[in-house]
Amino acid sequence: MDHTLKRDYGFIHIPCNDLDIFILSDGYFGIGYHQPILAPDIPQNLVKNELRNLYLSESNYEAPINVMLIQKGERIILVDTGEGFYDEDNAGQLLYSLEAAGFSPESITDILITHAHRDHIGGILSKSGDFVFPNAHYYISRQEFEFWMTGEPDFGKSKNPEGGKPSVPLVRKILSSIDNLLTKFEMGDELFSCIQTQAAPGHTPGHIMYTVYNGNLSLTNVVDIFHSPLLIAKPEWGTQWDIDFEIGVETRKKVLETCYKNKTLICSAHLPWPGIGYINKVNNEFQWVPKAYNNPFFINLKLDL
Repeated sequence: MDHTLKRDYGFIHIPCNDLDIFILSDGYFGIGYHQPILAPDIPQNLVKNELRNLYLSESNYEAPINVMLIQKGERIILVDTGEGFYDEDNAGQLLYSLEAAGFSPESITDILITHAHRDHIGGILSKSGDFVFPNAHYYISRQEFEFWMTGEPDFGKSKNPEGGKPSVPLVRKILSSIDNLLTKFEMGDELFSCIQTQAAPGHTPGHIMYTVYNGNLSLTNVVDIFHSPLLIAKPEWGTQWDIDFEIGVETRKKVLETCYKNKTLICSAHLPWPGIGYINKVNNEFQWVPKAYNNPFFINLKLDL
């Protein structure tokens, strides 16, 4: 399949004072019907009713893979690497989006790994095992690294304890390949003097969210705390993808409330493209409000002052 002819890749540029932020498309993934991966213990009629309320498909769940890049002077920081070659039909578009935005794999100086699921680290190595980003240094939270690389990872608090086990060899192969290029940070550390990390456990033990900031402008990436507007409206319904289901629900509720109260502009790895917007509350239920913008390749943060 010739991805260059499909043109199902793209980017959005978000100037942030002295920084330049880009959201790059890696394509999307689909799982068919939402359950049991989303809302695993909820009666189907309630789920379908809520999907109708949100104008979401009742039969087919598809989610984009939105990847952030931050340019700070000569430093070009990629956050996660998408699916890579593991889903070439629908995903693996990051390198095309990167090129469209004016960057090359060789230009990437740093890669921040938010967590070690395949759709976030699959693009580190090529199909032949080479580094896709040959000049990059890598960063991951210490807790995330230790969960996957020490002993046997425990998925017992997931709603699908067997579901995570097949991914362990792949994660270990990828993280082992970059071990001598890897800095392990503590959740809550500041990186590059422009990224504030924050612990957001549940999805994985070392999963982070982060805020990119410069001067009076900022954008908070909640990464995989919400995979769908469905989990914003019904955060307690949860997902089998969360390694600790209950902590995932608790984190989701806390982040929703904080973002609502502070009117935080957020983005997400999997909310509908480009995944940028606000959390509102109506009749005591959270809702996703996409940020309005007019230029298909540009969002002006300064309009929010």
